[in-house]
Amino acid sequence: MIFTILKVIGIILLVVLALILTALLCVLFVPVKYRAVGSFDNTDIRAKAHVSWLFHLFALHIEYAQETDGYIRLAFVKKKLFDNYEALDDDDMDEAAKTETEDKVSENTGEEPQIPADESAHVADEQIENESTAHTHNEQRTVNDENQHIKQQTKLTHQKTYKKPHKKSHKKQFKDKSDKIKNCIYKLKREYSDERNKAAFSHLKKELFIILKRICPRRLKLTMVYSTGSPDTTGISLGVLACFPVGYTNRWRITPDFESEKPYAKGSFDIKGHVIVISILAATLRILFDKNCRRLYNRISR
Repeated sequence: MIFTILKVIGIILLVVLALILTALLCVLFVPVKYRAVGSFDNTDIRAKAHVSWLFHLFALHIEYAQETDGYIRLAFVKKKLFDNYEALDDDDMDEAAKTETEDKVSENTGEEPQIPADESAHVADEQIENESTAHTHNEQRTVNDENQHIKQQTKLTHQKTYKKPHKKSHKKQFKDKSDKIKNCIYKLKREYSDERNKAAFSHLKKELFIILKRICPRRLKLTMVYSTGSPDTTGISLGVLACFPVGYTNRWRITPDFESEKPYAKGSFDIKGHVIVISILAATLRILFDKNCRRLYNRISR
C-alpha cells in the first residue's frame, strides 16, 4: 500500500517536472513571430500589427485606421484592448432631435412646453412636494453655513502651525534629470577614451549588434510613389534612399514623381520577422558575466 502511494506521488512529480521543462523549452526556443502591414496616402494611414507565439496560442492584434482597435488572446480567452464608443440607434437619435426642437421652439416663442392632461396631476403633486422640502433645505443650509464657518476657522489655525512639504517644480525636476543624463554621457565619453575599457566597449558593440540582428525583421517590403513638389529635392531624396542597402536586399519599389507640383507620398509596406528568446538571453548573459563589462559598469555607477 505504501509503495503504491509513493509510486503515484513519484509519477505526479515526474509529470509536473516534465510540464515545467516543456514550458521552459517553449519559452526559450519557440520564436515570437510578428508582422505589420499597412498603406499610407499622405496623412491617411492604415496599419495592422500582429504578434503571436506557440502556434497562435498567445496573440496580440492591433489595427489603426480612423480609430485604434485591438485585442489580446491567451488560448481561448480574448480581451479587447480599446473600448470604442458605440453609435446611437436611429430611434434614440430621432427622440433626441425631437426634444431639442421642442426646447428651441419654446425658447423662441416664450411659451412653456405643453404638458398632457394625464400628467398635470402628477406635476401638481411634485410642485407641492418641492414647496414642502424647500423649507427644510433652507434650515439645513443655515446649519451647513455655520459648520463651514467653523471649519474655515480651524483650517486657518492649522495653516499657521502646519507647513506643507516643499515640492520641486516641473522645471526643477526636468533640470535634475537632464543633469543626470549629461553626467552619464560625460562618464561614458571619459571611459570610452580610456585604454583600459576598450575591450569592454568592443564586447558590448559585438553583443548589441547580435541582439539587433536577432530582432530586426527578416522581410521589409516597401512600395511607394512620392514627390517633394520640386524635381531637384525629389532627386536628392531618391539618392539618399538609394544609399541604404536594406532597400536592395528587400527589393523596394520606390517611384519618384518629378512632374507633380504638390508634395505627396502613397504606398504600402509589409514587415515580417521573429525573435527567439534564447538568443537574446544568451547575449545578455555574456554581457553580464564579462569581467570587463562589469568593471566598466562599476566605474560608471560610482
